[in-house]
Amino acid sequence: MRRRNASRDQIRTLQDIDVRVFSGGALGINGASPPAILTNWSFGQLCSLTGAPARYLRSLPPDLVTSCVRHGLGQVDAECRLLMREPAADSHDNLLCAAFTGPSYGRIWDASVVEFLMEAVDGTCWQVPPALPFGGSENAGLYASDRDIFAFMVNPEDRIEVNGAKLGRGFFCWNSETGAATFGLTTFLYNWVCRNHIVWGAEDVCELRIIHRHRAPERLISEAIPLLNRFVESRPAAKSIRETITRAMDTKVGDSLEQVQERYKSAPFTRKELSDAWNTGLAEHEDVTTLWGMIQGLTAVARFHDHADTRVDLERRAGALLAA
Repeated sequence: MRRRNASRDQIRTLQDIDVRVFSGGALGINGASPPAILTNWSFGQLCSLTGAPARYLRSLPPDLVTSCVRHGLGQVDAECRLLMREPAADSHDNLLCAAFTGPSYGRIWDASVVEFLMEAVDGTCWQVPPALPFGGSENAGLYASDRDIFAFMVNPEDRIEVNGAKLGRGFFCWNSETGAATFGLTTFLYNWVCRNHIVWGAEDVCELRIIHRHRAPERLISEAIPLLNRFVESRPAAKSIRETITRAMDTKVGDSLEQVQERYKSAPFTRKELSDAWNTGLAEHEDVTTLWGMIQGLTAVARFHDHADTRVDLERRAGALLAA
C-alpha cells in the first residue's frame, strides 16, 4: 500500500520529455516535471515508444544514449501515461519513473489486487503452499518486483472427494501496474503440490485475463473479484465440482485406444498424447474407458514433461475436457 500511496499517473506528450544523465550514469527524465530516474523496465518502454532498440542502446555510453533517445522523442507527436513513484520520506532516493504506457492504459493497481486477495482468503484455510527453504523462508508463493506481482495459494484442508479421488483447490493470480503483463486469475483443482511448487494433476483449469485497457479497473471489480470469492468460498462450487467429476467418471469415451483416438480426432491432442495417456492411465490403474480416466492419464503424462509451460499446457487442455 505504501507503493500505491507514493505512485501517481501523469499524461504527457513525448516531445515534452527530456532525457538526461544523472550522477553515477543513471538515466532519467526531466522536462515539465521534477527529474525522475528511469528503471530498466521504463527505459525499455520509452525506447519502444520512440522506435529505438533498447537492447542496443543499453550497450552504449550514457551520453550517446541520451542523444539517440532525444532524437527519437523529437520525431514522435504522441501522448503517453507515466507512472511516477515518490521515494520514502526518510530516504535520499530520487523520484522514479516506473512505466511509460499509452494514454488509454487502464491501470489495475497491484495494491488493489493484493487487497482483494487478502479479503478473499481472510479467516479461511487458504495459504501459500510449503516450499523448499529459500532465503530463510519455507513459505514462498507471494512475489513482488518493481514491475509485477504473483500469488500462488492453495486450500489443502477442504478437499473435494468424489469416489475416492481427493482434490485440493488452488489459484494463481498475477498483475502488473507497469504494463509488463495483464491481470490474470487461474483457478484449478490438483492432486498435490510438491515443495518446489510444481502443481501435479491439475484439473478443471479456468482462467480469466484482463488486458489493461480503459475499462480494466471496472472489470476487476465486476468479474475477477466475484470469480475468486465464489471459488474460495467453495460450498456451492464444491457441489458443482462433485457433479462434474461424477459425470466425467460415468461418461464412456471408448472401449479401446482406437475408439478414443477416433472420438477425439478433432480435439487439441495428438494421437501420441492420447496413446501415452491411455497407457499411462492403465499403468496407474485408472479406468481409461471413461472421460475421468483419460483426463487422469493426460495429467499423468504431463508429469513427465521437462518444462513447466508444456506441462501446464497439457494439463489445461486435459482439464478443458471437463467443460466439453
